[in-house]
Amino acid sequence: MLKPSLFALLCLAFALPASLMAASNMEVLESVVAANAQLQPGLQNYLAIVETPRIQELVNRLTNALPADDTPPLPVINRFWQRNGSILVFAEETQLPPYAEQLVKLLSDSLAIEPLDMLLPAERAAQRRDLAKSASIVRSEVVLADNLIKRLEISFQNPTDLDGAFYVEGIHLPQEQISELVFDIDTRTNTVSELLVASGSGLRLTAEIRYLAVPGGYIPERIKITSPDGTIDDLFEIEFTEIESYLLPASMLRVIRRPELEENLEIFFKDHQVNQQLPEHLQKRLKDH
Repeated sequence: MLKPSLFALLCLAFALPASLMAASNMEVLESVVAANAQLQPGLQNYLAIVETPRIQELVNRLTNALPADDTPPLPVINRFWQRNGSILVFAEETQLPPYAEQLVKLLSDSLAIEPLDMLLPAERAAQRRDLAKSASIVRSEVVLADNLIKRLEISFQNPTDLDGAFYVEGIHLPQEQISELVFDIDTRTNTVSELLVASGSGLRLTAEIRYLAVPGGYIPERIKITSPDGTIDDLFEIEFTEIESYLLPASMLRVIRRPELEENLEIFFKDHQVNQQLPEHLQKRLKDH
């Protein structure tokens, strides 16, 4: 009876430090999440009207079977964001023709990015911890120009699906069959300065992130995603405007350059409303979203 008990204790003694080490390493990422929570702390939500030439293009495409003299009206598209990470894209009109419903859905995919939430979503912390349990994690440090950079290398034994745990779908980094993630953390700003994503298929992408100083810290304003061979060269860039002492997106530019897709999309936001109560019918839609 004694030997099994000793063996179990020895196994536990070796297992606990590895588990604690993984949790300690992940705290490097969660320190970035904690810093993000301090950005513009009074900003709880905002609503804005969306304008883009793509709306007219999509309406033309979706209604090309209609008679030429039956020009459909352009719906007014709104985008609502709130601090818990929820984004709702909707049309002001309560009764939408089928083409307008399709339009809202197509635009939602492009508008599902918010600077405060695009990297390390706060609500996915538990999911990140679970994924880390099956990964090998190595932490290192380097000083560049008197600034300490902490590097966190997360390697998965088997290609793993992230399901949005480390970054949102909209920035066009792969989420499935991931073999490695490498985060470079700038300790001066508590931000991710660079992220490398490698998939089991051999795809390797590097995202370089540039930030803008705002009350409480730094917010992403530019993400450049490239592959080593140059076949992938994406850009996501945001310009901000000050509304009621908060910096909010005034425009978003997305440029995608990939073998399977080339796209230029510029979106403008106007008539911002800050920290407003959302009408009850939209609260329900947001809850069901």
